[in-house]
Amino acid sequence: MALAALAVMAAAAAFVLREQLANYWIRQQLAAQLAKALDAEIDLHGVEWKDGVLKARKFRMAGGAYPFTRLEARELRAVVDWHRILEPSDEPLHIEIAEADVVLRRPPPDESQGPATGGGGAKSPPLDLLVGRLDLRHADEASWSISGTSVRAMQKGETWTFSGNGGSFAYPGWPGMAIERLSAEHRDGRWHIGSFAFKDERGGVLGGSAVHADGAWSGEFSWQDVDLNSFLPANVTTHVGGVSSGDAVLKDGALAGKMKLTGAQTKAVGLLVKLASMLDREDWSEVPWRIFQFDFTRQADGRVEFSDFQALSPKGIAIRGSGHYAAASISADLQVGIRGSGRPYLGAFVPMLFSHERDGYYWTPLKVSGTPSEPKENLSGRIATALAVVPVAGAADAAVEVPKAAGEAVGNLLRGLLRH
Repeated sequence: MALAALAVMAAAAAFVLREQLANYWIRQQLAAQLAKALDAEIDLHGVEWKDGVLKARKFRMAGGAYPFTRLEARELRAVVDWHRILEPSDEPLHIEIAEADVVLRRPPPDESQGPATGGGGAKSPPLDLLVGRLDLRHADEASWSISGTSVRAMQKGETWTFSGNGGSFAYPGWPGMAIERLSAEHRDGRWHIGSFAFKDERGGVLGGSAVHADGAWSGEFSWQDVDLNSFLPANVTTHVGGVSSGDAVLKDGALAGKMKLTGAQTKAVGLLVKLASMLDREDWSEVPWRIFQFDFTRQADGRVEFSDFQALSPKGIAIRGSGHYAAASISADLQVGIRGSGRPYLGAFVPMLFSHERDGYYWTPLKVSGTPSEPKENLSGRIATALAVVPVAGAADAAVEVPKAAGEAVGNLLRGLLRH
C-alpha cells in the first residue's frame, strides 16, 4: 500500500509540476536537440511551455543545407506536447510567427549536384508555418527583396512551399511594387515561382511565373498600365511619360518581348524641337504620342536590341526603326516622318532633307551611333543646311542656333528606353 501511495503521489506531483519540468527540459535541451535535428546553429530566447502551448520570444537559425544563411523569428507559438516536439510524425507541426527576417544564400556555381543534406541527426516533423510579417533579402543586398509580406510556408523533407500576399517587392534601381499574391516552391536547390502579381502605386499590374535552375532564371511575364518609373530611371522619365503594357519571356539569360506605352508623351527632346524649328509656328517641346511601341531583347551581357519601333503623334510626327544599346556603344537606324497635310512648304526640302514621301508623310533617315555618354546623329547638320538654303517662315533665324549636342534627345531617349 505504501508503495502504491508513493507512486500515486509521484504521479500527482509530476502532473502538477509538468510545466516546470517541461520548461526545465526546454531550457536545457531544446536548442541542442533542434540543432541536432536540423543540422544547424540554433539560438532560442524566452522559451516556455504552458497550457499545452510552446512559446518563444526569439528563434535564430544559421548554417545547414538550407536556401538561407540566416533566419530570425520573433514571437513564436505552437500547440504541441513538449516531449513530442522532435518525434517523427507524418502530421505537420503548426507554428505561428509574428515576424521573421530571412537572408537568402547565393546558389553555388554548380547546382547540378543538388544541395547538400544535413548530417544524420534526429528527424523533425514536417512544418506548417504562418508568418504575419516576412522580410526576405539576399546576403549581398544586390538582388530582389520582399518586405512586410504575410506568408504561409510548409516544409516536408527537402521541399518548401510558400504562398503570400501583402507587403512589397523591390529590386535595386527600381521603385517598390505592392505584392498582390505570390506562390513559390524550393526543391532540390531550385526555386519555382508558380505565380506572382505585383501592383505599382498607380494601379498598374505585373505578373508571371519563373524558375531558377542551373544558376539561371527563366520565366514568362506580362504587365498592364505599369508606370514607367517602374522600368526606367528618373533622369529618363523626366523626358518620357506614360504607362507601359507588354509581355516578355526570359530564357538562357535573355529577356525578349514587346512593350507599348499608353498616354505617351515626350518633353524637351532636343532633336524634335530642332525639327519643329523648320515648321511654321510649331512647338514640339512637348509631344504626345498616339502609338509608341517596340519589340526588345535584353541579352545576358546587358546589351539591349530593339526592333519594329513605331511612334505616331497627333502633331504629325512618325518614327520607325531599330537599334541597340550596350555599355560601350549605341546605334539606331530610324526613319522620321513629318505629315505633309497643312505644310505645303515641306516639298521644298526634297531631296535636300527628305528622301521620299509615303503615306502622307515626308521621311528622312536618322542614324545614331557612338557611346551612351556621347551619342552622335546625322540629322541636325542636314536640318541646319536645309534651313540655310531653303528658309521657311522665319526658320532661317532658328538655323543659326544648331547646338553641338543636338543629338542628345535621341541619345537620352534610347538610353532611357534601353537601360533596363
